[in-house]
Amino acid sequence: MILVRAALGALVAATVTAGVAVGVGRDVAPAPESPLPGCAAAGAYVPPPPGSVGVPAGLTLCPVRVALEVHTPGAVLDGLDLVGGVVVAAPDVVLRRSRITGDGTTPAGVRTVGAGSVRIEDSTLTGDFTDAAVDGPAWVAERIEITGVAADGARLGPGATLRNSWLHDFRPRADREIDAVTLAAGDGGDALVEDNRVRLGRGPGLGSAVLVDPAVAAHHESDDGRQRSRRGPVVVRGNELGGGEYTLLQDAAEGSPVRITGNRFHRDAAAATVRIRGAAVLADNLFVDGGEVRR
Repeated sequence: MILVRAALGALVAATVTAGVAVGVGRDVAPAPESPLPGCAAAGAYVPPPPGSVGVPAGLTLCPVRVALEVHTPGAVLDGLDLVGGVVVAAPDVVLRRSRITGDGTTPAGVRTVGAGSVRIEDSTLTGDFTDAAVDGPAWVAERIEITGVAADGARLGPGATLRNSWLHDFRPRADREIDAVTLAAGDGGDALVEDNRVRLGRGPGLGSAVLVDPAVAAHHESDDGRQRSRRGPVVVRGNELGGGEYTLLQDAAEGSPVRITGNRFHRDAAAATVRIRGAAVLADNLFVDGGEVRR
């Protein structure tokens, strides 16, 4: 079952987590079901050429002007030009070749809750979200572009992976500091950031290109008890990183092992390229113009 309804901002996460249909009170009949939005104009899926990131050039997308809540295991969303966001509450969902534009009414462009898991491919996320462009545990994103976002870029809970993607041109906000990539570092851990380009920029309101923070794990573990049993390292490897007050900040004295290896850093951080406040493996990291990156 996929329920399609008007965007309802922060109510999405709270109501889905509680098992209540979005925007529906306990004494009110649920909204009628709507079919899964499709886009014949996008044509059959064709793997993108090497180096492609974001929505493939020249692809025709179909407009969708309501937020989506996905409850069907294995559902596929393809070729959508969506204003709002997608809440994934079912396992093995696929979102590909789509543009998601935040209008300030939804917590995230894509968010997993409960037993939800999703693979995001060849998609672009932009605009205003209250929390982040992508948020939650148990998601994999490949070849996505996050740009022009006035929120965090990607928040990786336990079991999340961000790979071969491009995050750039963030828009700072007055109410809080934003980070490009934030990873869980508590008991949950088990997050991977690999082979991405992340350029946060620098200035007021911009935190870190990569922030390793135990508070992220605590937030996501509260969504679903099954995540608490996960154990695994937090891995940041093979990325090109730049900008922020600290380009990479590990703000965790304990928790899952953290491995930061084989990354290339720009020399454009406001305070320092790397700040490590806890134990971590830091090896084979270089500046793009040469020289070893040290603690």
